[in-house]
Amino acid sequence: MMPSPKEIVRDFVLNIRSGKKLETVHHYMAPKVLAHQVWAEGGATVERTPAQYWEHIEEFQQAFGDFTVTIEDIIADEDRVYVRWRQDGFHKEAHAGEAVTGKPLTEVTSTVYRIEGGKIVEYWLQTDRKGMEVQVTATTE
Repeated sequence: MMPSPKEIVRDFVLNIRSGKKLETVHHYMAPKVLAHQVWAEGGATVERTPAQYWEHIEEFQQAFGDFTVTIEDIIADEDRVYVRWRQDGFHKEAHAGEAVTGKPLTEVTSTVYRIEGGKIVEYWLQTDRKGMEVQVTATTE
């Protein structure tokens, strides 16, 4: 029996987005996935393969070190699944032009995934980029 869209997305976030089991990325993603980056100032759409997504998460691992991903909310409606997570790590790579601080960083993200044939085929992602900037540039008193 094929897992439900909600189960697919939950497992994708916990196994792939977290960086824990990147070698299984092909189990969750179609060969080509439309990734819509949603920003107030416009956004962009990129096409990602599972291998490109693997590299994308490795970039997060370099920037955040060993980070954790916690699902805070997940809601499914037919082929679409909304998930909100927080990623907690450390400032290990320059961000927003600032020197590396090693400070704890939290990224908050909301994504809607569309599932077809048991795989992710498209998603719309919103990340609190301003919150990241504020954390990186905040001074410690």
